[in-house]
Amino acid sequence: MTQTKIINTLVKGLPLAALSATVLAAHPADAAIIGTKGQVEILDTPFWLLDNYFATPREKHLLAFDEKQNVVLPRDIEISDPTNWDKLSDLDTIKQGTRVNSHFIYMWNPTPSEGRVEASATITFDTPIIGLMGDRRLIVPTNDIFFPDDRGVSRIGTLDEPSLPRDIATITGDRGNVLEVSFTTHSAMDPIRVITQVPAAPEPLTILGTGTALGFAPLLKRAYSKKKNKDKNKD
Repeated sequence: MTQTKIINTLVKGLPLAALSATVLAAHPADAAIIGTKGQVEILDTPFWLLDNYFATPREKHLLAFDEKQNVVLPRDIEISDPTNWDKLSDLDTIKQGTRVNSHFIYMWNPTPSEGRVEASATITFDTPIIGLMGDRRLIVPTNDIFFPDDRGVSRIGTLDEPSLPRDIATITGDRGNVLEVSFTTHSAMDPIRVITQVPAAPEPLTILGTGTALGFAPLLKRAYSKKKNKDKNKD
């Protein structure tokens, strides 16, 4: 094959290479709740979007939904100490510029006159959990980041510590992507915001190189095959 034909073959591969690079450049897919076990229900519509806050679903089991995904934090945010929900000083933070996903789990007793209710569940996310928020004083100030359409969430409660029965949330799993939850509540909404990690996107040069390889490899293979057959016929 002449040099001119080889160049033409490679040029034909450029659109495919560009398309491949574009596909690979897309940011990782949104994270989500991918598995549940126990007393939990996944809501199709987050209660933030309801016109009437008092229409928020109330059940004797846990309720959960995904919030904003692939969010680049505009500022540092504080996260709870899961061993002490009441602690509000010297908390760990997730730094500004970190790309994260957010999810929300809560329980709200529909019949408080009948006494306290308790529910437990195991919830699996597709990426590692990097922070929890179990106090309304941490949750509400971050609603502008994770769900700016808040319509009354300031009325949510706070996870309990003794002397009330303690609300428990434990991160488990080989990848730290599993949350074991056990809540008990009487009348207030018991909430927890779950922050999960977003995988780092490939570097631009890596994307371009991979995309180029995907585009050119089949064409080079065909060109080599034609040359090999031509040489064989000469023999």
